[in-house]
Amino acid sequence: MGYLWAAVLVVAVGVVGSAHAEQPSAIEADGSSAAQEIAPVASQPAQSSSTSPVPESAGLPPEFLWTNVITEFDRDRLGRLEEAVALGNEESYAASATIRERAALHKVIDAATVPVNDADLLGWWACRTIKVGGPVGGPIVYSWFDCKVSVRDGFLFFEKRSGSQRLSGRLYQDGAERRILLSAPTYNDDPQRSYSGPEGGITDPQKQDKIGVLSQLEDGRLRVVFPLPVLESTYDILELKRPD
Repeated sequence: MGYLWAAVLVVAVGVVGSAHAEQPSAIEADGSSAAQEIAPVASQPAQSSSTSPVPESAGLPPEFLWTNVITEFDRDRLGRLEEAVALGNEESYAASATIRERAALHKVIDAATVPVNDADLLGWWACRTIKVGGPVGGPIVYSWFDCKVSVRDGFLFFEKRSGSQRLSGRLYQDGAERRILLSAPTYNDDPQRSYSGPEGGITDPQKQDKIGVLSQLEDGRLRVVFPLPVLESTYDILELKRPD
């Protein structure tokens, strides 16, 4: 099934550091300059008729498995996601924040999820970052910017396309409830960079890879949680909604 998913996506192709910090927004800001273009929808993989469960990774080329691509440093961060969220929330309540900022955080981090439908991810999104815990205290809510999910080289490909802090990288399957984002940050109009890969090697805090867990929410939004960033916070959230 996993291999068929990858093949379908190939067919569909035919169809953040203080030196570069973005400024937090007034929480009332609810608009986005995101373009209204919507990417073509990829088909969902057919359901197997077999009564025996087939491993999701069965038949997939190694490069389609995030466990073969992630660095050891990021594997550790990903494994501590729940710890990071719990600690960041605790730290944020010891810091100063407005009621609106706290409401914005809980509206996304506490939202109910549904199984991820890859076709629903495609297209343009309005997205904003919320930083929680650590040196920033938080929650600190930033302005809305432009994000996009498309199909590139047979992979679902995620991009934050505007704002001073940008990122791009591949989304990998990881069960029904989530996708793993392995991405690299860039700034302003610098060219996109590839994720480091299993060999790692990037230690500059401004260029350190960004890894996150994408969830699809009941109300149509998306949420990407980034555990243990190397700068500023204990965890970050990228909240995504369709442009108005």
